Amino acid sequence: MLCDGEGIQSGLSRFTEVTGPVQWTLPGRETFLVLEGAARIEIDDGQVLELTAGDIASLPAGARTTWYLTTPFKEFWVIASAA
Repeated sequence: MLCDGEGIQSGLSRFTEVTGPVQWTLPGRETFLVLEGAARIEIDDGQVLELTAGDIASLPAGARTTWYLTTPFKEFWVIASAA
């Protein structure tokens, strides 16, 4: 965690190895930049994102996602809560 303020958090996540898909339900709007590796993100509404280093995406609060990571994977993220 780099910053934890009123209604907003930011940080870096790094995965060097994973044993399977990572499921994540977003607690707020998440905007992130892929710094290393790649991710295939399946969103429960049927959308699929294919992201590699340099890509940026933003997902709405409450989105239920499944992440398939190509490691090593690193991202910078910001989560903003609704006011």
